Amino acid sequence: MSGGSQNSVPSDLRADVRHRADGPHTMCGISLRWQIGGNGPEQGAWPPPEDWNNGEAPYPHVYEVWINGEARQTVFLYWPAWDWAPSNSHWVDLGEEPDSEYSVKIRAKVDGQFTPFTNEVTVSRAGSLPWSSPRQARQAPEGREAAPQHGTVNHPRSRAAAAIRDEDPAKICVEARNLNTSTVWQEVVPGTDRMLADYPWNDALKYLEYRKFFQDNTVPSTGNSAFRGLDLAPDSALGEWPLTELDTSAPSQTFTYDYTAYHTSESWSHRWFITREGWDPTRGLSWVDLEPTPFLVEVQGSHREDESDKWEFATFPRRTGRAAIVHIWGGHGGPDTPDGGNGGKTGEFFASTCDVLLG
Repeated sequence: MSGGSQNSVPSDLRADVRHRADGPHTMCGISLRWQIGGNGPEQGAWPPPEDWNNGEAPYPHVYEVWINGEARQTVFLYWPAWDWAPSNSHWVDLGEEPDSEYSVKIRAKVDGQFTPFTNEVTVSRAGSLPWSSPRQARQAPEGREAAPQHGTVNHPRSRAAAAIRDEDPAKICVEARNLNTSTVWQEVVPGTDRMLADYPWNDALKYLEYRKFFQDNTVPSTGNSAFRGLDLAPDSALGEWPLTELDTSAPSQTFTYDYTAYHTSESWSHRWFITREGWDPTRGLSWVDLEPTPFLVEVQGSHREDESDKWEFATFPRRTGRAAIVHIWGGHGGPDTPDGGNGGKTGEFFASTCDVLLG
């Protein structure tokens, strides 16, 4: 079969619209589950699928999510040896104001070729269900530590990389350095006090809450005054942020990330969002300026030994003009909680804002 063996072909797609809290925001999404090899959408916590092989099952790691007949998202799935749930389930962000109805289907990429599509499922916002914690196969091994991890998007180059890491001589970068009180390019985070006051990681329901940290025009800094220079909007005096040119007519894009350390656990993920068409960079950057569905996602449940800082994908919007890409990387880590609650950690995420020119 083109695109891999039968064990590599997803089927029996199930989907429903769900909602979950993110501070004062109600975020909606499509919860997907499917059959892959011996792992079905109704697979329970025990025993593992018969072909699980301690996490070495012949399941695909790369998928495309098609919504309303269009390829909208590339998904890279990596799972730990002790949890098979991330190998056949996924959450598709829809934002705070979803449409009334969506049709969705998926296909996998195996050995450079796509498998056939699954069945197409139509889901409705009406009667959306509350988010529930993903089924837990079993607990992670004792002694697993979530040590601090840091980084920023390298290509397209983020504002933090340009202004702080590379000390770019552009006027706006110089002014950003003057305004910032931090010189740490790989830690654009809300700050310990804010994360202790309102945990980014929801340990009870197993998802990352980051939307609540972004107020108007503070997406690049995450609202952390130590990085307020990153919120500067281009103008006639400061000029433009350094731009990365991206050829949207190319069959695929390759993005890279600059880690100071690489973090893995089933809670960690990468998500890339792009500004809506018509965004005016001179007005700053707010979360509402972003398309609600990220075009690229990775669930980082295990370490990729090869090219763990690179993603090649084809679901990038084919349009031209000025845009910004916002990347969120985070999960269960960060400062220790005072009483050991929330799984012992507040959770954390690292934000990157990348200025691009689409051609």
